[in-house]
Amino acid sequence: MVIVMYTINFEPAALILSFVCLIYVLATKRRQYKIPKGLKNKLQSQHFIFLMLLVSNILSTTSSIIGVYLSNIVIDAGPQKSLIFWQYLFHLLYFVFHSTLSCLFCLYILNVTGSSVSRKKIFFVIFILPYLLSELLILTNYWTDFAFYMDESNIYHRGKLMPLLYSFGVIYIILGFVFFFKYKKAVSRVDSIAIGTVIIVATFGIALQAIRSDILFELFAEAIAFLILMILLEEKRGHINQITGLLNRTAFIDANRTLIETNQEYELVLVKFANMESFKEMIDEKEHNHIMIEIANWFTQSFPDIDIYGYHDNKFSCVIKNKELTQNVIDKTIERFNEDWHLNNYNYRIDSIVTRIKIPSDINSLSVLEDVISSNYQMRKAGSYFVPFDQVNELSNVRLRERQLRSAISENKLMVKYQPIWSNKEQKTIACEALLRINTPELIDVSPEVYIPVAEKTGLIRDIGLFVFEEVCKFLNNERLKKSSIKYIEINLSLFQFLYDDLVESFESIRKKYNVEASQINLEITESASTSDIKRFSETIEKFKSLGYSFSLDDFGTGYSNLVGLLQSEYKNVKIDKSIISLAVNNEKTAHLLSNLIGLIRTSISDVIQEGVETKEQLDLILNCGCDLIQGFYFSAPLTEDDFLDYLEK
Repeated sequence: MVIVMYTINFEPAALILSFVCLIYVLATKRRQYKIPKGLKNKLQSQHFIFLMLLVSNILSTTSSIIGVYLSNIVIDAGPQKSLIFWQYLFHLLYFVFHSTLSCLFCLYILNVTGSSVSRKKIFFVIFILPYLLSELLILTNYWTDFAFYMDESNIYHRGKLMPLLYSFGVIYIILGFVFFFKYKKAVSRVDSIAIGTVIIVATFGIALQAIRSDILFELFAEAIAFLILMILLEEKRGHINQITGLLNRTAFIDANRTLIETNQEYELVLVKFANMESFKEMIDEKEHNHIMIEIANWFTQSFPDIDIYGYHDNKFSCVIKNKELTQNVIDKTIERFNEDWHLNNYNYRIDSIVTRIKIPSDINSLSVLEDVISSNYQMRKAGSYFVPFDQVNELSNVRLRERQLRSAISENKLMVKYQPIWSNKEQKTIACEALLRINTPELIDVSPEVYIPVAEKTGLIRDIGLFVFEEVCKFLNNERLKKSSIKYIEINLSLFQFLYDDLVESFESIRKKYNVEASQINLEITESASTSDIKRFSETIEKFKSLGYSFSLDDFGTGYSNLVGLLQSEYKNVKIDKSIISLAVNNEKTAHLLSNLIGLIRTSISDVIQEGVETKEQLDLILNCGCDLIQGFYFSAPLTEDDFLDYLEK
């Protein structure tokens, strides 16, 4: 008679499921499953730990199935020493392998969240202690019967310390929870859902097995958990470039999110193939794919211990956790790309720009990293060579600033401040300059000299210009301002604004909307803009003048300073660049030149505004030179509307 020891046994299903997962993973031959060298690298490899999880679950399930089968035989056929030995051994092996599962599962979560990287040895020593204690308890069970024992009828029973073994498993589950929630930002939303689901499934399996010893469900729950991990975290077909076999941009973002959010120090080697677009025009798609495969194979064979990402068709990136390897990667890459690539009896020379990025000293956020890598920086010379990060960053900042500007515009974070222009002749403030400021954490302390050129290149200057003009018109309608000594407000115009046919019409529409006189607005153009050959530029200025607007020349002294052109033009004011007053204070020749320049300009119909006056010494110098209108921090920094009105009244 056979005694049925278990009500329900899910373990055969668990074994089949685990085997299917393992066979599939090994059959796909993904590069990530290549066993890393060294114990530390193995412990910090998400994919290696996943393989060990599958193997441990298979061994644990196999041992349990054989142990249960032998128990039934022994009970049915009577005690036989050989059978009893094997029965006991497989029960023991089940616990040996099963205790390994919970430890590996927690370590897997540590690797997914990136929190295992850069851990010191003491961390892993403490981490592994519960596992070692459980294994010691199991391996000494023959003498103690603490984990399990066989009664006189050779029926399996739990030992006195079996709850302790379960508690060790619970400790690792809890640790997994802790590290998962602590570093949740380090993983993508899909990965978070996968890990959360797996933890719940595994916990349910352990709890059910602990409560109902007659139902063998725990290993099946764990097999289901591993299937979820394989589908959502491990396989990730969407993370593999189907042509090169390299990890793609999505995988790159996930990996760097994990490393950055867990404050890891590592380096990237970015390789941009500068003339790849030209090759794509010369060859067909099949030939292009062959070249990309050849390049990808060279990278994976040359640097087998480094993660290589095909970020884009013309950009590969190496993520290097051991910073000592970085220079070798750079040198070998430049050397190889200065040689030809062979395809169909033709030789191709692919020029590349190689850049080294240190995380977090160079870049400390994923969004900035993406901006830098996605930016379309160009070659400055032929061949393959190294470009320092600061040069690439300078070129890529345009993309970053554009994104920040667009965000600020869409979120209504633009604002206008007003800096007083003081008249020495009238001894009061008679005008002010409208200055754009952006109230976002990224740009609030950044000079307009940084982001205005970006706005000009990207076309955002149109929206910004209309915003400033409308804010000024609103302000000119303020009753307190109307009662003040302010005669006009100066507004800067960019040369790029003149490229739009409707500039005059747009300004006029806004001005009439607020019932403002054109004479209350003085438009500033830079010296470089005044020398423009664009026909539309001069025509637009004449249109503005015919409507009653006046113009000032800004930053005089920084361009070619064509005095003949200046004297022939009609400017209300000429604003001398602040760099000249800074030089004149300490240089007698410059001071004399400044005095003559002011005198010459004032003989025409223009007044002179000296900007950038910050000290009493500069003020005295410029007054002695005969300048009447003065602007600078000596009088006031740019002010909000209310503060500016308070300033005037005081």
